[in-house]
Amino acid sequence: MRRPMSLIEPTPLASPVRRLRVVPDFFAQADDMRAVFDERMGRERSRGPESFIWDYWHVPGQYTYLRTFGDRYFPEPLTGAFLSRLRAWGRDVLGCGSITPPWLSYYVEGCVQELHADVPHGPWAYVFSLTRWQGRGFSGGETEMLSPETLEFWRHFSPDEGLEARHLVEQVPAAFNQLTVFDARIPHAVRAIHGTHDPLDSRVVMHGWFEYPKLTTSDDIGGQQALVSLKLATSQLARRLEGDSVTGLVTVRLEFGGNGQVREARVLSDTLVSTAGDASPGPAVERLTDALGGLQLAGAAEGSWAIVPVRLTSQG
Repeated sequence: MRRPMSLIEPTPLASPVRRLRVVPDFFAQADDMRAVFDERMGRERSRGPESFIWDYWHVPGQYTYLRTFGDRYFPEPLTGAFLSRLRAWGRDVLGCGSITPPWLSYYVEGCVQELHADVPHGPWAYVFSLTRWQGRGFSGGETEMLSPETLEFWRHFSPDEGLEARHLVEQVPAAFNQLTVFDARIPHAVRAIHGTHDPLDSRVVMHGWFEYPKLTTSDDIGGQQALVSLKLATSQLARRLEGDSVTGLVTVRLEFGGNGQVREARVLSDTLVSTAGDASPGPAVERLTDALGGLQLAGAAEGSWAIVPVRLTSQG
């Protein structure tokens, strides 16, 4: 039976991130960020320079909203705390600790993002909401993503079942202080806003992308030889998996025990999809974790760790 694709529940933290993660109550100082926005947008006849920094970005048939540089809008201590929180979360949960400079945007009547994909920017897109979602005076504003069933439409097609929008897309409300992270390759959109011209009653979000990750290790893994060994093992694994007809990114956290032996190889994020019809990417992930789990790394002490990214680009 086809299930409705409407409001998204947070992904259990125990499972690797594959497509989407929704994190409520993400940043302890979200109210402070929103207070800055309210104070600046609520001024009458303001002549401060911060009132004239908004770019009305309009691409006919594709994008309409107002945006500015998110890393320059808020006071530096507040910006620094938010970006540090975001980078640390990305490293620990996704295995991606670097981000592109964020945008800060607001959406009023008629603002929209039509379906698009963010393939060149990074493997994961993020949206952090400062929207007063409860009690809002507008409709729209949800992030929409094509559902897995839509992306593989004919594999799931049934001539006996009708289809409506809720079956074809997933919707994520822009709840206040919520971080939404999703596979940037998936076609996605922002539903058009209707009902408000007031920036104080608008969809307000910080958004951007996590960059493709590099090998990251704990400080106690010493020596260039250890890093070279890890990079060599990773590149060899990637070449061996090229024949599996999968594309995407896998990040694996390695925990080392005594004698540099891997004690645990745990997948953090996995965006692998098959490029060969009905094939599953699962065996490629199993081969990857099995191989990494058998490593022994000179220079890795008890309790050392490494986050290993493996990027595959097979076209089938």
